[in-house]
Amino acid sequence: MNINRMFLAGVVIASLAVAGPASADTEALKTLATIAKNLDHHPSEEDQVVLKAIVDSDESSEEEAAIAMALSNMQHTVTAADAERLRDLVDDDLSDPAARKLAGILLRINHNPADDDKVALAALAGE
Repeated sequence: MNINRMFLAGVVIASLAVAGPASADTEALKTLATIAKNLDHHPSEEDQVVLKAIVDSDESSEEEAAIAMALSNMQHTVTAADAERLRDLVDDDLSDPAARKLAGILLRINHNPADDDKVALAALAGE
């Protein structure tokens, strides 16, 4: 019986690893993932306009606004204040899984996302 459970657990873990991260559920999160994926030290002026619109939108969730603000303020890395909010988001099991994933990636960025994070961001963006 234990061998069957171990086999089933292995199959589930393997299928999750192959499937990879799912696409984000909202357009705002997809947009934020795209901006983060293409980030080069800081957001472009065009990206800043989009980020401000997400922050100011009544339709954006608190998570989306926090991520947009962290991206907007980014200069090579997230600010200390933004990092604290992003860590809270990552640690909150009730947060949207895509938002948690994106927040975790932002916390690791130093100038640009790592190659494996770019792959995860592309998946979140639905690319």
